[in-house]
Amino acid sequence: MRVFTKLFLSASLALSSLLGSAATITVEVGDNFYQGVQSGSSTITMNVNDVLEFVNVGGGSHPTASSLWATFQMNPGSANRVFPANSFTPGTFSFRCTAHSGMTGTLVVRMPSATADASFAAMPLNIFPNPSKGGLVTVKLEQHKAGSDYKLRLSNIIGREIRTVALKPEVAENGLQLDLSDLPSGMYFYSLLLNDKVINSKRLVLQN
Repeated sequence: MRVFTKLFLSASLALSSLLGSAATITVEVGDNFYQGVQSGSSTITMNVNDVLEFVNVGGGSHPTASSLWATFQMNPGSANRVFPANSFTPGTFSFRCTAHSGMTGTLVVRMPSATADASFAAMPLNIFPNPSKGGLVTVKLEQHKAGSDYKLRLSNIIGREIRTVALKPEVAENGLQLDLSDLPSGMYFYSLLLNDKVINSKRLVLQN
């Protein structure tokens, strides 16, 4: 008998009243079928500042693959696989069980609303002009703590990394001129990385 993967979504619906709070999105891995409990589909939606957790609730072996992570194993003896907040940039990504053909899912990562996380509005990294016509922009980091490693990561609309730029202390003082004229027009996301951890992200629109 063919064994299928059952992955279904259960999410915390209540957010703390504190600004900057995040939900934990749980993907349960089992047998026989695959669907999202809330939506009746295999699409899972989360904010970039949510925690994503895979939990095994059945038998079988289910290697879970995606462009977002190295393939990890889910079976009755495996530990939960937890991706901390800000592990992913906004975009739409697919994942699948490599042991059972046809068992696939979609992960939609989005920016939280301003009311859910005010820290995104206060991001210390800015790119201007935005929208940018011609692709010549200035990168300004409002603060730079000594001994910390700051980077700018630019991603396309589906979350694929386009460019990563080190932000040295002088960027906080003078700004950094960046030429993005080689990129096609469209919407992008730029993220501030502190010691290789995503702090927050914003949209950038390029116009040729």
